[in-house]
Amino acid sequence: MEISRRHLLGAGAAVGVGLLLPPLRLATAANAAVPSGVTPFTETLPTLSDLGVIDATGGADATITMMTATTHKFHSALPATPTFAYRSEGGHQDYLGPVIVAKQGVPFNLTVNNELGKHPLAFAIDPALVPPDRRPPETHDRRPPETHDAISPRAAVHLHGGNSEARYDGGPLDTFLPGTSKTYTHGNTQEAAGLWYHDHAVGITRLNVFAGLAGGYLIRNADDLGDGTLLPADPYEVPLIIQDRMFKADGSFDYPANGNPSTPRPWAPEFFGDVATVNGKAWPNLDVARGKYRFRVWNGSNARFYNLRFLNGLRSLTFYQIGSDGGLLNAPVPLNELLLAPGERADLVVDFAGLRPGTTITLFNGAVAPYPTGPRLRRRGGMPLYQIMQFRVTRATGWTAPLPASLRATPIARYTAAQAVNGASPRSMTLVENLNSEGSPVSVVLNNRNFEFAGATTTVSTNTLELWEIVNTTVDAHPIHLHFTQFQVLNRQKFDSARYFTDTYGTQPVTPNTGSYPPPSVNDYLLPGTTTPPPNEQGWKDTVIAMPGEVTRILVPFGANAVPGSPMAIQASHTGEYVWHCHIVDHEDNDMMQRFVIQ
Repeated sequence: MEISRRHLLGAGAAVGVGLLLPPLRLATAANAAVPSGVTPFTETLPTLSDLGVIDATGGADATITMMTATTHKFHSALPATPTFAYRSEGGHQDYLGPVIVAKQGVPFNLTVNNELGKHPLAFAIDPALVPPDRRPPETHDRRPPETHDAISPRAAVHLHGGNSEARYDGGPLDTFLPGTSKTYTHGNTQEAAGLWYHDHAVGITRLNVFAGLAGGYLIRNADDLGDGTLLPADPYEVPLIIQDRMFKADGSFDYPANGNPSTPRPWAPEFFGDVATVNGKAWPNLDVARGKYRFRVWNGSNARFYNLRFLNGLRSLTFYQIGSDGGLLNAPVPLNELLLAPGERADLVVDFAGLRPGTTITLFNGAVAPYPTGPRLRRRGGMPLYQIMQFRVTRATGWTAPLPASLRATPIARYTAAQAVNGASPRSMTLVENLNSEGSPVSVVLNNRNFEFAGATTTVSTNTLELWEIVNTTVDAHPIHLHFTQFQVLNRQKFDSARYFTDTYGTQPVTPNTGSYPPPSVNDYLLPGTTTPPPNEQGWKDTVIAMPGEVTRILVPFGANAVPGSPMAIQASHTGEYVWHCHIVDHEDNDMMQRFVIQ
């Protein structure tokens, strides 16, 4: 039985706590199916040398060009797909971009040329997301927004996870048009980590990234030299940029222009594809030597969460997580599965040494869509994507040195609420979904304020540690990303979400930009007991999963000296305007993003 969000919230209110039932309103292209002949594990995974590498460890300036590639082949059985790409000088990229390798403390300038042409997803551009008064001045012209972005797409290049100056952050309004360029200075003041760069242009982020504007960014330091002495290095260090995509029979991207026709302004709440791609190949295979591999994993999907396992038949291999968003953990953490939300990264080590040649290992995903309450079965409207890629073990011997018991020269110090300047009165930040009278989602917002709403900017002081409470009143999990900083997850706690929502914003349908602001404390609505983050979530993070019906508490340093005498993952203090948002990019574009200013 299908259940609307209106009825779901009503059922939740009846028992006093948000009832987490499957919201069956997946935003997928109508009746899409994997094109005939697209079989798994027949494509070879592109590795570092195939993706291309820009070596910025010596500080030399670099240039990449955003371009409309001729076409890209995701699978030999698919016709070529029109795409976007970041192309390096002398490079051949026709989807995604080169992996940039930098060194802590060695800055460099990255110049990005915009030579984009007609958008491969022009049919899905939504002019209502970017009315003219929300555009930077240089993008105003007489053409309507949808025509402008279809023919001359705006772009902004954000270094996700970067401790960047505000002017080089690549925020949503810092866009530039085809025929122009922008130079970003990356100070690389932070610890070794797996970051990534991607488009962030307001209103079309989801489409620009979908078309191919994303790439890996690795920072090295003495803990992570990248030379194979401490940890596996190329060819045993392999990026895995995981994205779900959907294709038409002619090979072009399939994407829903309108997801909910009953809404006043139809939009696609989330996109879930039926083809798993890794590094731009559909369901690829990687032949692996008998030894350890270091997989730098990025969840680059629009909305899909992945609960990843390495399956040998029906048996899950134990693997080790050695790093999270902001860098290395204190010690390797053994796991059998890993939940990864859009925008999150994980640094993993998998040992194939004990497996017989010819053994195949499947990277399996057990997460439902939407997460965590989506239907598990296709016949109920679900969009599972179980198989991601395959590893085939060869006879060769690979990297067999033992993993270090300690990964960092200086261990991460865990902070407490008492160390935060507002530890006694945390900032409550609410996640809100607005429904229409039929129970269909109209928008998702932070603090029930649209991005452009005057007076909704949070002001923080430089070099302070703040405690934020992310209060999720929706029925979905949301990956919340803060620009500029790397934070620590303190704990999570369930709360009476239905009662808090009603007392703060009223009953659905709720009008955006109404209700209490700043949001009131959630203290009176908390349920007993807190949950500490698991060991693999106790490192530095820039994106955190906020589960439905829960308060997620994070300790956020707004500068390198937020806790005097204690080293941060970020090691520079900047002031200026940044944003925080949901990294489900369909939500981010419509309108789950707000500003914060460091002063």
